[in-house]
Amino acid sequence: MFSVKLGDILDVQSGYAFKTEFFSNTAGIPLIRIRDLPNARTETNYRGEFREDFIVYQGDYLIGMDGNFRCYRWQGPKALLNQRVCRLRNFQPNVEPEFIYYGVQKKLHEIEDNTSFATVKHISARQIQNIKMPLPPIEEQSRIVEVLSRAEGIIRLRREAHKKAAEIIPALFLDMFGDPARNPRGWPIFHLSDIAEIVSGVTKGRKFSGRRTTTAPYLRVANVQAGFFDLSEIKEIEVLPSDVKRLALQHGDILLTEGGDYDKLGRGALWNYDIPNCIHQNHIFRVRLKRSLALPEFFVTYLQTLHARNYFLQSAKRTTNLASINMTQLRGLPVVLPPLDAQSEFQKQFERLNSVRTQQDAAIKKAQDLFGALLAHLWAIG
Repeated sequence: MFSVKLGDILDVQSGYAFKTEFFSNTAGIPLIRIRDLPNARTETNYRGEFREDFIVYQGDYLIGMDGNFRCYRWQGPKALLNQRVCRLRNFQPNVEPEFIYYGVQKKLHEIEDNTSFATVKHISARQIQNIKMPLPPIEEQSRIVEVLSRAEGIIRLRREAHKKAAEIIPALFLDMFGDPARNPRGWPIFHLSDIAEIVSGVTKGRKFSGRRTTTAPYLRVANVQAGFFDLSEIKEIEVLPSDVKRLALQHGDILLTEGGDYDKLGRGALWNYDIPNCIHQNHIFRVRLKRSLALPEFFVTYLQTLHARNYFLQSAKRTTNLASINMTQLRGLPVVLPPLDAQSEFQKQFERLNSVRTQQDAAIKKAQDLFGALLAHLWAIG
């Protein structure tokens, strides 16, 4: 068994710096930017001239060169390879492309962890070319790919089942309470500040001038998804003990992101995890409800309604493809509030359905652990 550099067995093609003056929201060919990679969906088109050498097709292997370093199989439409995205191509005959796709993920993660940054991490095409991987015979590569593909398929099916279960709760909400935009039952409307305490979190990189500090686990924007938490990676931050005392999360707290892509603006999730002294960063708001007025299960589902989504979109500060809300706008969120007994009935159904999602979470984790063990074996053979 021997290891090879990627640059010796394939080509790393860097994207082209297409002129922004020819960007369009409608006309032209789709343009792949880094944020498009995870969802295989483009938001920008290009209506200028281009070389066919920069056309990306389904199944091509792409790596985002800023932020989180990961290799993606492109599943979106035919599109152009923009700058800061690179493509792995022209694999040698003794190389199974899927073997490289699976194996390179670990090395990209290591590079990301060891890359210093001020705002955003960057990786170069040369760094990718210099990645070393074990390269068994082509027959062994194909066998490993088959096993990993099956494991990946199990994870995908588990996630699809999880997504379907998650869609039931918002549907139940509308069935029980109606559309809050129309408020058909004439329930009272409160501002969020009337029914909850709202606080922002800690800022990373503060100077403490010799004061005694401690470290605490903290949640980043990436941890807070729409209706659930992604706790696959929780980092620690240096803070004052008073920060921990003030911000330590409690069961029933709801966390909302202040910004991001339009479809992710103000996404919120209900905290019911046992991570001692866990706090949150300043790009996340913590909402702690007055339980005599509103229940967390009701409110976190309310955030997923079109009524709440439209409020955030209309109130938000917008840039080209991003939007953000501030504390004042969040405090002003109108909340249609049913009686507490109706919320309590919804809470029971929420908890029953959420237990199913918890079981599915455990199944997803088990499948991911299996997948990780198989990847570790891939590197052990080298």
